[in-house]
Amino acid sequence: MTLSVAYLIVTQFLIGFGVLARLRPVTKGLSLLGLSMLAGLGISSVLPFVLQFAHAPIARFPMFIGLGLLAALSLLLLRGQFTYLRDVFARKQFMVHLYELPFLGFWAYLLFISAWKCAWYPNLPFDTIVGPDLIATFAVRERTLISSVFTAHLPSVSVFSNQPFYAPFTAMQQILYLLAAGGIGTFAFGKLWLTVMVLAFGLFFYADMRERIHPLLAGLLVTMLACSPELFAYTFLVQTDWANAAFFVVGVMLLQRYFDDSQRSTLLAATLFFAFACWIRTETILFVFIGSALLFAKSLRSSPGKAVLKASMLTVACLLPFIFWNYIFLRGYVVLPASTHLGTLQTVSGNYFTNLFTIYGKMTDTVLLHDTYWNYSVWAFLAFTTLNFSFFRSKQGLPILIWILGIYGLFGLLIMHIEGANVPFTFRRGFFKILFLMYFYLGYTTLFQRITNWLFQWEEKTLSQASINL
Repeated sequence: MTLSVAYLIVTQFLIGFGVLARLRPVTKGLSLLGLSMLAGLGISSVLPFVLQFAHAPIARFPMFIGLGLLAALSLLLLRGQFTYLRDVFARKQFMVHLYELPFLGFWAYLLFISAWKCAWYPNLPFDTIVGPDLIATFAVRERTLISSVFTAHLPSVSVFSNQPFYAPFTAMQQILYLLAAGGIGTFAFGKLWLTVMVLAFGLFFYADMRERIHPLLAGLLVTMLACSPELFAYTFLVQTDWANAAFFVVGVMLLQRYFDDSQRSTLLAATLFFAFACWIRTETILFVFIGSALLFAKSLRSSPGKAVLKASMLTVACLLPFIFWNYIFLRGYVVLPASTHLGTLQTVSGNYFTNLFTIYGKMTDTVLLHDTYWNYSVWAFLAFTTLNFSFFRSKQGLPILIWILGIYGLFGLLIMHIEGANVPFTFRRGFFKILFLMYFYLGYTTLFQRITNWLFQWEEKTLSQASINL
């Protein structure tokens, strides 16, 4: 079964590699490797639906054929990309400094713990047991997405959890990896995809940070994130939130690259990852509107028509997975029981703004400033940001701050108006997106750029003196 799992991982990587090599959103080999794996995970999650609509069984052989075909089609996109790939994978792109080794060793230690827990323990969170893992287990057992979970169980109960109706990415990955493992061996619980995704995202995030600031600073910032207890815990607890944060933050980072380099292919790549984020958690479509507004504002001066077109393209692309899952599949293809309530809006009693600010107060006190969840990572961000604004009046990275504040604000409205959304669970795990963006922002600040310049100058001076002495 190990060979089956290896085949799955390799084909997922190749599926994403061809697409990302064609789009050329990054210039570093490590970044491309991480992005390719993430894109492959996203694209391959559509395969079970293709099998279902083609009336093929959800089984290992059809899945392997589908993965092979997708990988082959993706590799056709490599035609004409030799020069780009040669530059991206040049030897100098993979040079590692001596002072990076302690960071890499520490992260490898944490990843080993996470991977071991992922492989050893079955799915433990309640939301997963009655949601994505339930859907995946019965889809594999009954060889169809329209399993008895939908046809027998849900119609027989009057009140049930909304977890089976979560956006499908997590359940689809569970299906793929359960099929590959065959229910036996080290990867029997089908959770290996989470470890693969964490590694891929970490690789891209660190590579992007060290491209922007000194590798020593990048290593320190990523280590502070890695030491956030809540963030680390969900690297081995299967849920929708870590994956959603990873794809969403990649979308933000690529959109910021587009603001810097104005390359159309970078915008397409950002759109792809935003769409995947909506494929993982439905409410993400609300946060995408922040990106559409930023894109519109950035493009308005050069061409109002193009500004409308770009913002509309981003919005429509992210609406497609939202509409497909919530309206075409769940409300069309699947016959749901009459007692089903998906995304019910709730009315607000009492003073609207008093209630809203009460929610923001709870978000701040019980999540944002909760040391047990985030250790010192939030306080460090606040301290560095305060120093940056105290000594420099630069607007560098302003769109990222808008993302952070916008997501925070929208979460309050989401909790107030959507039934089932709450501070202790919805916002706490949704905060992963904000935490990643906080540290991405620090890499853009003038403070860290100045420290980076000083460190490089000190390195150059030290090496010059050492060469003279020799």
